[in-house]
Amino acid sequence: MRVWLGMMAVVMIFFGPAAVVDAVGGPPKKAVKSYHEVKHFSGGTFAGTKKRGSTLVLNPETAKRGKDSSGRYNEGTYFYGRWTAPVHGAWFEEAIASWQAVTPAGTWLEVELRGRTKQGWTKWYSMGVWHQNDTPFPRHSVQGQGDEDGDVAVDTLKLEKTSHAVQARITLFTEDLSRTPSLRAYGIAFSKGEDQADRIPSTGPTRALDVPMRSQMVYPDGGEVWCSPTSTSMVMDYWARLTGNREWEQSVPTVVKGVWDHVYDGGGNWPFNTAYAASHGLEAKVVRMGSLAEAERWVQMGVPIIISFAYDEGELTGSPLPSSPGHLLVIRGFDEQGDVLTNDPAAPTNDEVRITYDRQEVERLWLEHSNGTAYLIYPPGWQTPGF
Repeated sequence: MRVWLGMMAVVMIFFGPAAVVDAVGGPPKKAVKSYHEVKHFSGGTFAGTKKRGSTLVLNPETAKRGKDSSGRYNEGTYFYGRWTAPVHGAWFEEAIASWQAVTPAGTWLEVELRGRTKQGWTKWYSMGVWHQNDTPFPRHSVQGQGDEDGDVAVDTLKLEKTSHAVQARITLFTEDLSRTPSLRAYGIAFSKGEDQADRIPSTGPTRALDVPMRSQMVYPDGGEVWCSPTSTSMVMDYWARLTGNREWEQSVPTVVKGVWDHVYDGGGNWPFNTAYAASHGLEAKVVRMGSLAEAERWVQMGVPIIISFAYDEGELTGSPLPSSPGHLLVIRGFDEQGDVLTNDPAAPTNDEVRITYDRQEVERLWLEHSNGTAYLIYPPGWQTPGF
């Protein structure tokens, strides 16, 4: 993007305190952010789906037949099944779903969320129709969902009133019952309110990660808008080199093709980028953080972070672009002053992507324009903070 619990395995991470006192003694700026992840799918309601090992798949014996009359899917017949999660308590105004799945040719999935306010449940909102292939139809976000309760802005559910609970619904589809999507996890990033920059100090210098250097600008056929897939490509290749897993070495054009949202008409759909990395076996999710100090904890443990922000002319010192309504780059470390070591794909050549940015400028732009949105991509089993 530019511009429950019960018997299931659940991870809940809180990003940042709910209230942080201003360094100069002002009133606290309150923000609540958390991340809820579900694996194993032992609870919930199965309708045409089942567990296979620790993953969610279609049950060929109970899957239903459907026909696409709206053009949302394959404009033909298909089989489908659903899994509806238990209700999960969470205070939020915005939510971003991300998922980790494999979709063989002719299969796809759709993730939906609904929130519960004082007035009751909202309708189900689609967070995206996704598959990792080019067929049987283009993957896409869903427009035109707005009502009195809220709307989905490409990949972000924005509610008009605070919700105190959420429910997820996953629908798996196939054109042939001999093939099924396989979902191993999904997560939801919640946020209520916004954090203010420069309230949490730097934790000190961190290691500078050796993330491969790739520029989006070396591609003449659309590269100027490929910041997200270029960043995803760099991080995937970082892990490929570190672990020796060559499957994670994906070129920028290949990643662009695999993340493109054909309704949004761009490569910046946040969960489509993480879903692409996850389809190749990486852990990958979209979260919202409250400060760069939290990002430092991940980098210290060897995990580069992709962040989303925007800036006007003069707001980001040293940037290759004078301004951007929406941009993503890789944070690969922090120096002795706490400033941010990046791989910025907006640089004109591969050799020029390593740019150090002012910490306060980056943190303010990141928190103000995407509320601290970040991609976390790393190998299964890698030690991370908070897990």
